[in-house]
Amino acid sequence: MLESTINRIFAPGRPDLPYIRQAAISLHMDTASRKISLGEIARQAGVSRMTVSCALRNVGRVKPETAVRIGEIARSLGYSPDPRMAMTMSRVRDAKKKELLPLAWLHASENGRAYHDYKWLSPYMEGAKERCDELGYKLDELWLGAPGMTEGRMSSIIVNRGIRGVIVSPSIPELRRLRLDWRKFASVSFETAMLSPGLHRAVPDYYHNITLALKMLRRSGYRRIGLCVQLLEARRSHHTYLGSLHYFQSAIPDAERVRPLVCNPLAAEELKAWVNREKPDAVIAHHSRIIEWLGSAGLRVPEDIGVAHLALDDDCADWAGIWQHKRRIGAQAVEQVVSMIHNNRTGVPDVAYETLIPGEWRFGWTLRKRK
Repeated sequence: MLESTINRIFAPGRPDLPYIRQAAISLHMDTASRKISLGEIARQAGVSRMTVSCALRNVGRVKPETAVRIGEIARSLGYSPDPRMAMTMSRVRDAKKKELLPLAWLHASENGRAYHDYKWLSPYMEGAKERCDELGYKLDELWLGAPGMTEGRMSSIIVNRGIRGVIVSPSIPELRRLRLDWRKFASVSFETAMLSPGLHRAVPDYYHNITLALKMLRRSGYRRIGLCVQLLEARRSHHTYLGSLHYFQSAIPDAERVRPLVCNPLAAEELKAWVNREKPDAVIAHHSRIIEWLGSAGLRVPEDIGVAHLALDDDCADWAGIWQHKRRIGAQAVEQVVSMIHNNRTGVPDVAYETLIPGEWRFGWTLRKRK
């Protein structure tokens, strides 16, 4: 068939006829062996390209008789899939499956469920989880206090799980130094989770928060305002609480100045002795048992003494004081570590920076009603 066509087109006896014949045969063979596209099969079958793709891969909801017909057309056209394209499309389809990437939530508290059991800690994790969902990540909670756990083993667990980002959260007792293989992942902390190494962190704006509390109490009519904190909280604020109080008291009369109570641990007896000595009419504190201890000293809240808490969320939510926005602090820690992952910034930073989250003042039942 091919030779007769060539002979009709070209005169017999031409010396270049064998070359023309060979070129035409090669062209015919190239055309016959060219890759058949899914679009061509779809046009002949009268269906969409997606239907052809699903039928040939035996996936999706394609009627059996339609799948058989498409297969016959594909075979008649000499269709064969491109293995490289098949691998590429497989990766594309896998990428469309929403598989949340893990971030490590690391803590060394005595209670392995501290961020679930304690209402004053759980808001941090809740805020972090919400932001993880929004960014396509999930939290893997890892506990340094687990039996047989070492810092080296924890590093291996993080790496083997494919975790590229670590959030170091505050612990009780205080975590002073943590030796992990920091080079292998991006890491941040919040508040003062540990002393060393220095990581980027999200922290409450301690100075703003206590200054706001002092101003609002004074506007509410209180004059002898005392600060009562544990040594751990004073350290975590880098002693900003005490510095702000000292500056505030420098602008008020001597008779209204109250010496702060800082001790570790804070207990009822120390508080009672301090109240009897200093006679404050309002107390700024960081402990949820402060009202109970004042009661044991014979003082009623708010009739005899006012109370403002420096971190209301969530165990003292109806008191007066500072709403620290702990959920936003947890969310900010997630945002920082995800940004570092995207920019491939791993290891301990040369200079660690802080993101300050200011708190919000809220009135509550622990203060007298303003006249």
